[in-house]
Amino acid sequence: MADSWSASDCLGILKPGVDAHVLGVTSVAGLLDECGCAVAVAPDEVCRAANRPESGPESDAIERWVREKRITRLGFSYRLNPGDGVALFDRLVRQLERRRLFAGQGGPVVSLYFAGLPEACRLARERVPRVAACFDGEETPSETLARLGIRQSMVPQETGKALAYDRDRMSFGEEIVRRADYLRVQPPDRTGYPGFAETSDTLVARLDHAARTGSLPLTRAHMGPYLPDRGEAVRLFLQWTRDIAASGHLDILSIGTSQLTQARFGEPWGDEPNGGGVPLASAREFADVWRAARPMLVRSYAGSKGLAVIARMLDETIHNAWHALSLWWFCRIDNRGPYSLQENLGQQFAALRHVASVGKPYEPNVPHHFAFRGADDATC
Repeated sequence: MADSWSASDCLGILKPGVDAHVLGVTSVAGLLDECGCAVAVAPDEVCRAANRPESGPESDAIERWVREKRITRLGFSYRLNPGDGVALFDRLVRQLERRRLFAGQGGPVVSLYFAGLPEACRLARERVPRVAACFDGEETPSETLARLGIRQSMVPQETGKALAYDRDRMSFGEEIVRRADYLRVQPPDRTGYPGFAETSDTLVARLDHAARTGSLPLTRAHMGPYLPDRGEAVRLFLQWTRDIAASGHLDILSIGTSQLTQARFGEPWGDEPNGGGVPLASAREFADVWRAARPMLVRSYAGSKGLAVIARMLDETIHNAWHALSLWWFCRIDNRGPYSLQENLGQQFAALRHVASVGKPYEPNVPHHFAFRGADDATC
């Protein structure tokens, strides 16, 4: 367990601007808030500064944030490529040392944490001796609090009940894995209806067939590997797709595209950061995914720029099983797209008119995005 949390402690959570993942950050911040612990999530300008922590103005911005918020425990989150993430973390730590921000140097920061993929955590422990604890995303909320030094006596009763429920769920899942009964499950037979696995196949047709044959539910997996080499990432994704298709267990492949695919499809990317996900850059590559996915249905993230154009492209290439649009989000208010809120809503409605014209299902991908960004339950 880490050093016990004191009343004067404040956890600062810093996520570089290149990484678009926010769920882990908001989850930890909410958990600490419930326990009455001070937490400061880095604002956008500090997150952008963390992309280049050794630069003078950027390093100034990080130091100002640490000192103004009186941060005593600093957590760094990076959910993309492990090597890139640990290299960036190491550069940040060196700048903190140069600025004499650690407690042993007379500064405020007593403890340092790293959150990333399992391999990133292993590398962080090896390369950054100052790190007190790592978080790879597999921790229960109770384990997260313990590693941060939160005593059980600090956990409110209602939060404690929720943590106990999480432990019970984990035990239930571990028992399912231990028994391994799922390894004997055979893939369902989805054949037998007109258009199966063809360009004319639809989500509604497959649902109707599965309902008639008593083989619901349909199953879906969402994936999209991030690698620094774009071509290598696309090739890996196509191989994953072929492997899953061959197993016969999956009905729907959901493509987790990169930030640049969503925001700047069809434009030159240069050295722009990709933000995670598979970086499909052309209609031809989307069509390649559809061919590799036979006989699965395929769907993809919507765009955050030229939404109606991308929606049409998805229908033409992967015969999009359904469209999911977030209405309020992926624009300037969350720095995930170029449009103002009003412009974004106009783009969303244009895409919805296309969806209606082709008779595809529409998923209002809205409530959980409010939850991701810290909204209360009523707002969600």
